[in-house]
Amino acid sequence: MRTPLRLAIVLTVVLMATSACALSGDGAESPSPTPTPPGASSPPAGGTASPTALPGTGAALPDDIRTRPTVAAAIEDTATRENVPADDVVVAAWSPVTWTDGSMGCPKEGMSYTQALVEGELLILRTDTGIFQYHARTDGPFSYCENPSAGYSVGG
Repeated sequence: MRTPLRLAIVLTVVLMATSACALSGDGAESPSPTPTPPGASSPPAGGTASPTALPGTGAALPDDIRTRPTVAAAIEDTATRENVPADDVVVAAWSPVTWTDGSMGCPKEGMSYTQALVEGELLILRTDTGIFQYHARTDGPFSYCENPSAGYSVGG
């Protein structure tokens, strides 16, 4: 069984691997080529990468992941946020998860949530400039989560 802490560590590694930056000679940060997470393929020039399973789950992503309406909507949302074409948004990871409460891993200050387990999905999208996390109930629409918590376990 995967623990939320272990999954948080795995996600941190994925996020670090996909958003690494190098320092230029003058000390200013400049983007380096985006490393590819283990098991992922590099995006073709001007295209999208083959999606990868959330590391540590042992599950492969469905071939149709980008064309699922809920995922396609999240990709469009990220493209709009970043002002880039949707083809420049990479599915970095996806997994069914069990959220530990009704906040679905995205609690908002001052809100109360049910303390029941919620079956759902975690989607991580990447552009050249950032990582974007989307959370959903199973088969529900994804919502962008700006400040995600580790409130879930893998294998929903």
